[in-house]
Amino acid sequence: MNRKQRRQAKKKLTPSERNLSEKIFLFNQIPDACTTCAESFDKADKGMAVSWRVVVREEKQQVHLFCPACVNKAKEAIDASQTNLGPVTQSTS
Repeated sequence: MNRKQRRQAKKKLTPSERNLSEKIFLFNQIPDACTTCAESFDKADKGMAVSWRVVVREEKQQVHLFCPACVNKAKEAIDASQTNLGPVTQSTS
């Protein structure tokens, strides 16, 4: 199939088929390592697939992958910052 034929076929896709095609494209963009610490990710390991976090930014077509250790560090940092700030109150000045 040449370029012209591919473009014509793409134009014939229904909106739901086009959406699925875009999601598959993003799925293929999953990195091979954690975005933060570069720990290797095995796409064939179901345990890793369940425990790792994937963040997709569709508008930028970016896919980030985070290992459980980095996710826990981020959660701890968020909890610590919320504890240091104390409860949020609104002033009525």
